Formats: sequence, C-alpha cells, structure tokens
Amino acid sequence: MKNSKELEFENLYKAHKDKIFRLCLGFVKDRELAHDLFQEILIKIWRHLDSFRSDSDISTWVYRIAYNTAITFSAKEKKKPEQADLPSGMDLAEPENNSHEQELQLQKLYNAINALPETDRVIATLLLENTPYKTIAAVTGISENYVAVKVNRIKISLTQLLNPNGK
Repeated sequence: MKNSKELEFENLYKAHKDKIFRLCLGFVKDRELAHDLFQEILIKIWRHLDSFRSDSDISTWVYRIAYNTAITFSAKEKKKPEQADLPSGMDLAEPENNSHEQELQLQKLYNAINALPETDRVIATLLLENTPYKTIAAVTGISENYVAVKVNRIKISLTQLLNPNGK
C-alpha cells in the first residue's frame, strides 16, 4: 500500500512529467542526456517533497526544482543521475509518443531553443506549456513585465533561428 508521500509524488509525476521532460529537452540536445536530467529532477522532487511548505503553488515549486537542477546539470554537461529509491510500482516510461514527423519538428524547435541563452531557454520551454507569466517570473526570478519583454525577444530569436532565410 502506498503512503501519502508516494501518492503525492505519483500525482505530481502524472501532472508534470511531459512538461518537465520538454524542459529537459530545452536544456540538453541529446535525448539520452534529457532522460538523465529528467530522472535527476524526479529524484530531487522526491527527496524534497516533504519540505514543500505551500508558500507557492506546487507547480511553481516543481518547475523551480526542475529549472535549478537543469542549470546545474547542463553546467556539468554529462553527469550520471543520482541513485535513489523512488516509489515502487511507478511506470517511468518515456513521456509522450509522437509521430516521426512530429519528433523531427520538435527536435528542430528544441535545437533552436537550446541555442538561446539559459534564461530564455527556460522561458521558451515554460511558454510551450502555456505557463502563466506569473509562474515563469517566480521560476526564473525576474519580474512579470520583464518576462513579457523577454517573450517578445525570444519569439524574434526563434523565428530567426528556425527561418534563417526569412521564409
């Protein structure tokens, strides 16, 4: 029988796995490294779940852990994931199943996002998840107004990266 921490973690996992994985893809180019980063983020969420104080929305807390872990991970580049005992019986299969064409388009997008500066990568990834500006501001530590400014700049940068010839 699962305890309350295991149930809470499982619910967080189900609600945020795809968003977290896409954030990972925004930080590292290699899918294998993205899986390693994804696993490391899950481990940190599990380890720190008891310390969540409800000062903010749990989604913001999860994204903050993901963001901080991704920054550290990408700075170290290739690092083996920490070993920890996650709740047993959870299916940690790869998030989402897309067609080959969708995978190619997503890879182009994430390659372009990966070319952006670090904070812009996080903002772009969270935007793809329809994350509110207020949450993005809390995760990145910048004001909501500056998030809006950054979003406009990111859109221009991504357009240039994805369409270098202006087509």
